[in-house]
Amino acid sequence: MAKRRRTRVSTGKEATVSWTGGECRGTLRDVSLKGAYVRLTNGLPPDRGREVTLTIHLDPGAPEADVRVRARTVRTESAGVALDFVEVPADTFPHLFRLVQYNAPRPEEIEGEISEPAFDLGD
Repeated sequence: MAKRRRTRVSTGKEATVSWTGGECRGTLRDVSLKGAYVRLTNGLPPDRGREVTLTIHLDPGAPEADVRVRARTVRTESAGVALDFVEVPADTFPHLFRLVQYNAPRPEEIEGEISEPAFDLGD
C-alpha cells in the first residue's frame, strides 16, 4: 500500500455534499489538501464516481465563510462518503490550507505538502 502524501486532520466541521438531483449532510471525519471523508448525518451518499460539490461550513452562522470545492466520490458507505478533490478554486485554497494546517499535529509540515505532487507523475 502506498504511503499517503497528504496529512489528514479531524475537524468535526459540518459539511454538505451536493450534486445534480441530490444532497447529503454530515460532519468531516477528516480532510486533507487532496480530499475528505464526510460522516453522514442526513441523506444518502452520491454514487461512486459522481462529481459533487463539497461545502465545508467553517462558521455555520456565516455562509460567506463556507469553503466550496469540486470533488469526485471515490468510496461510499452507509455511514459516509470519501471524496477526492478535483478542483479547489484559488480564492478557496488558502482557507482549506489553513483549516488543515490549524488542525495538523505538525502544522509546519503542511506547507511542504503543496510543493510535492499528491500522486506519481509517471516516468
